[in-house]
Amino acid sequence: EYRRVVMLRNVAIVGEKIVKVAQAYVKSKLKEVVTEATVDMPPEILENERRLYEALEEHEDVDLWTRARRHMEGPWRYVLIPSPMPNAFVSEVLPRRIFITTSLMETFIESQDELALVLGHEISHLILGHSSSQNAFETSFRTIEILLLSLDPTEGLLSLAFMSFLASVRHAVGAVYSRENERSADELGIKLCAMACYDTHAASKVFYKMHMHNLESGKDIGPTIFDSHPPTDERYRTLLEESRTQNREAYEATSCATLKSIFWDAMKSGNEDEYEM
Repeated sequence: EYRRVVMLRNVAIVGEKIVKVAQAYVKSKLKEVVTEATVDMPPEILENERRLYEALEEHEDVDLWTRARRHMEGPWRYVLIPSPMPNAFVSEVLPRRIFITTSLMETFIESQDELALVLGHEISHLILGHSSSQNAFETSFRTIEILLLSLDPTEGLLSLAFMSFLASVRHAVGAVYSRENERSADELGIKLCAMACYDTHAASKVFYKMHMHNLESGKDIGPTIFDSHPPTDERYRTLLEESRTQNREAYEATSCATLKSIFWDAMKSGNEDEYEM
């Protein structure tokens, strides 16, 4: 029981830092895309508040980051689930909650740096709208299947055969789609980890441990078209490379500014003001 309390405390501490930088990042991205969207708008739209809002609502990037801000706003809760399955996730159905299992914490997480990368990855799925877009993808394929059944003159015999093929296509395309989502969530996740001032190089090792676990359990038999996640060794190597540029040193002037650097910047600013006088 005590170990679980300590686990949950660590999740909450790290989670708060990741959520804080994620909220700031989403806010800045929304401002950025709104600015870009309005650059080429004619004066008659810019000067009309109703038409401006309508135009912005139809802009794909503005819509994405508006949704992301809605998802991120407000206080967050952290839920530790007793389970033998290593997993962590964020859901639109249960908003502003991070779920993580005891098995993931016990099997793979050895530091706050590693935990930060995992949580950053899961929040990135929410920010990037992967849950919504995946649902839209599934709905489109299901709609095609229903239409085939309703239009088939052979009373479903032809459609049933084709639907079997379509299901395989949906599975394969969905796997590729999911792998791309994982890669983009890794990319944003390590950025959030760095912005929260964690050691991204050390954090990347969590994926190496996952890779070794898969090898030892016989699960890592190489990539196939149906793999919904990139192989963990690939993710580890990619994240290790990303950590060269996405690290806390890159944000020393902003979110990772230390008390010492803030003090010296203040002293420098004060001296400059004195000379200007």
